[in-house]
This record gives sequence, structure tokens and C-alpha cells, in this order.
Amino acid sequence: MAGPREERGRVLQWDAAKGLGFIAPDQGGERLLLRRADLAGRLRFRAPALGEAVRFRRARSGPGRERAVQVQPLLAPPPARAQAAAPPSPRQLASTRLLVIPLFALVLGGIHLAWPLPRPVPLLYSSLSMALFVVYGIDKWSARRGAGRVPEVTLHLLALLGGWPGALLGQQVFAHKISKPAFLRWTWAMTSLNLLLLVGLCTPAWQPWLNWLRG
Repeated sequence: MAGPREERGRVLQWDAAKGLGFIAPDQGGERLLLRRADLAGRLRFRAPALGEAVRFRRARSGPGRERAVQVQPLLAPPPARAQAAAPPSPRQLASTRLLVIPLFALVLGGIHLAWPLPRPVPLLYSSLSMALFVVYGIDKWSARRGAGRVPEVTLHLLALLGGWPGALLGQQVFAHKISKPAFLRWTWAMTSLNLLLLVGLCTPAWQPWLNWLRG
């Protein structure tokens, strides 16, 4: 019986520290897992380049999942200019988003100077952020071992209540949920709603609207 046929695709993502990445098949379909152990040919002696054309075969990688094996370069690696123009990886984007946390700390400090915050407010943010950071770590550990997972609704609810800084940090540190655009959109929706509530409840910003509604 003939083995899996050879296919072609391009390197979509590569994390040199973990030795893991993904390949987008030219024929379409879901991306395939790429592991350092499955590199062949010249790729055994160098890291795959983003956007690099490769040839590979498919192999099973758990229930309902496939990975690329016998992965070899199809052409010469793209020039440095093409690599620089490649879109940032999800982890790079997540790292950039962490700048929101120190910015939020400055905003919170400014609000406190203008309108002293009740003591439970900063305590709530710090405690929920630490708790949600730990929860992300536990959920990542469970995902790797196929154990019970934390419902995404729970993660979003904790973020809405004030734990979103811990959620952003947990996503980056544990590389968890950062490749799920829909989940990240909900994370930012909860973050925005929480900040809106903070401004409305702890500053006079909503007062003109409340007066207008009261007629």
C-alpha cells in the first residue's frame, strides 16, 4: 500500500525556542503542525524561514490531527527583506499588547489622583489578575495532557470583573489562546467593557449623560 503522497506548502509560523511551528498546505485546508524532529534535508541544520516553500508528507498527530513530516526545503530560503516583511506571529502580537498593562497602571494612578479610588478597586484588579494568570497556567497544563479544561466563559467573566491584565500576561507567558482570533476578540471586548465601567463608576465622566437621562 502506497504511503502518504508528497505535498507542498509554506512555513506559516516557527518558534525556534520551542522547536514548533505550522505549515500552510498549498492545496488549502487546516494548517499542519511542524516539529523540529520532523525536519529533513537542509532544514536539519538551520531553522525554517517564515514563508519558505517546503515539501512534506502527512502523519497522524493525535485524534483528528495531522502533522507534517519529512519536511524539506523546496527552494532557497526567501531573502532577508522578504522575511522582514512577513506578518508578526501571534506571540509577537501578544507581546506588543502587553504594553496596555503599564499604560493602564498610569491611567489608574491618574484617576486615583483626581478622584481617590475606593480601596477595593486596586485590590480587586491585583487579586483577580493574579488568579487569572494562575488559571491560564493550569488550563495550558490541562490542554497539554488532555485533562479537563477551564470553560472559556469563565476566563472571559474573570477578565470582565478586572482580571484582564492577568489574562493578557497569561496568554503571553504560557503561549495560551493566542492563536484563536475569536477568543482574543472576546478578551479585548471584556477589557474594553471593564475599563468603561471603571471610568463610569469611579469618575464623573458619566454624570452629564445621567443628568440628561433624568431630564
